[in-house]
Amino acid sequence: MNIEGGDLRVRMTRTMLIEAFLQLRKEKELRRITVSELCAKAGVGRGTFYAHYKDVYDLNEKLEGQFLEEFAAALRGALEHRENAVSARRVCRTVFSLLEKNEPLCQLLLASDNTGGAMRFVEMGGQLCAEYYKEFFGGAAPARLHDFYRFVSSGCIACLKARLRQENRPPVEEFADEMSEFIVRGMRSLL
Repeated sequence: MNIEGGDLRVRMTRTMLIEAFLQLRKEKELRRITVSELCAKAGVGRGTFYAHYKDVYDLNEKLEGQFLEEFAAALRGALEHRENAVSARRVCRTVFSLLEKNEPLCQLLLASDNTGGAMRFVEMGGQLCAEYYKEFFGGAAPARLHDFYRFVSSGCIACLKARLRQENRPPVEEFADEMSEFIVRGMRSLL
């Protein structure tokens, strides 16, 4: 994730706060994290924290928002190249590479106590894929396309969560190719 804004000290402070926050999120639920413990872990004062964020929920929301923007940009770019099943592979490789590269943020978004974040993630992907689906499967009923996306996104998220729990993972490209194969086989039901 790219930390923007301000001079080097500001970017470093934000980076320290974000890293400390992500470490704490691995250990506990969002509602259990205090500004005091976050500041202690990051090595910054409470005033410094409040100069950047209202509270831990604000920090969480800003991290999610920035990550979702990055996700949307990557997905849009991958969807622009539309040439059949190769597109599914490109989309999967792009998306899963981004998610793995930003694993702590991905874990944050998919955390069991963060249903809103996961839902925003799924909804954003659905909006971006809707046009793509209409173009390729124009003959399918909109409700069927929506069900297909829901099925694909739920399956991909479940497989991604399982992957993120693994110590030894195959390369992300292999995982993405497997997911794209599942998607392409499912697409045939829409034709």
